[in-house]
Amino acid sequence: MQKNLQVLALAVLPTLSAAHYLFPHFILNDNVTNEFEFEFVREHDNGFMPSWDDGAILTSNDLRCNKGSENHMSEPQTAKVVAGQDAVGFQTNLATKIYHPGPVTIHMSLAPDGDVSKYDGSGDWFKIYQLGTKDPWDGTDQGWLTRDRSQFTFKLPAEIPKGQYLMRIEQMAVHQPYKAKEFFMQCAHVEVESSYTGPAPSDTIKLPGGYSKDDPAIQLDSWAHPTYAPMPKPDKMWPNEDNFNKII
Repeated sequence: MQKNLQVLALAVLPTLSAAHYLFPHFILNDNVTNEFEFEFVREHDNGFMPSWDDGAILTSNDLRCNKGSENHMSEPQTAKVVAGQDAVGFQTNLATKIYHPGPVTIHMSLAPDGDVSKYDGSGDWFKIYQLGTKDPWDGTDQGWLTRDRSQFTFKLPAEIPKGQYLMRIEQMAVHQPYKAKEFFMQCAHVEVESSYTGPAPSDTIKLPGGYSKDDPAIQLDSWAHPTYAPMPKPDKMWPNEDNFNKII
């Protein structure tokens, strides 16, 4: 019944879906999963609405995979992916194009007990992908590389230890007239096959705890015609910057 209501909501709310969006599709090597089944993506209870709550989201566990996502932890399947080989990513609902200006970032967090279906995301998160602005940037909304895109895919680096992970996509809308930013978030369940035996991913953050209102990315004023757009934390990606502003 709940899935039928979701289908109906998507059908009767075209205006809302044009402005707001979900990330219900997981993409694996050009294969896009069915959004109505949330096959590999953890559903949440926030609908199409962004999260901010006057900054309360920054100190809430909801920052991990969105509001009510813990109610759906055991529902998705776990996608098997190969580090250094597979291209992975997310697509919006009904291929809705991103309209709000702002970056897309993708973080990962290892399930410490090896079972992502029981993992609440309380561990360390590292950043694996980010998409910002054109370079040079003229400070306009149209200068965001995220704008008018519905798919965000990248090659999974080889330097990912094996295990089950939450893979989290976030689009942060930086538009005015509100200083507060809007967050659109969703998490997928993935199991990484890997021969990597090096150090664990570094420059990690906790969610919540890794973001604050004072962060340059959150303080960015889109009406001030900036020419540089700071990215969300952490400051460095793992294992390098190869997946920064790369579109595949």
